[in-house]
Amino acid sequence: MIDDTDLPRPATGQLLALAEAARPDWSPDQLRDVLGQLRCREDMSFGRLLVAVALLIADPQAEPPDLLAGRPEPWRHSRRPAGPETYQRGVAAARAALHHTSESDCS
Repeated sequence: MIDDTDLPRPATGQLLALAEAARPDWSPDQLRDVLGQLRCREDMSFGRLLVAVALLIADPQAEPPDLLAGRPEPWRHSRRPAGPETYQRGVAAARAALHHTSESDCS
């Protein structure tokens, strides 16, 4: 019986073959190097890698190094979203800027 946590199974050789067939304009060695760099990261499962490469193959302007450029910085994942007080300060500043009138503005 196959455990669901083992799916999809890594098939890097087949993924490289698909990319080589679909994108003959790419260097197979360059894609292999990029995939190796991505697979070394803990957060990059084969499933995520498969989707990223498929999207890249479908983009006629894309090149293998674009996979590395599209990776978000790790610190962005650990950053908490701004609280409501931040939004309120922003709204207040925008209102003040839009409704600010002084004698020098009217003359």
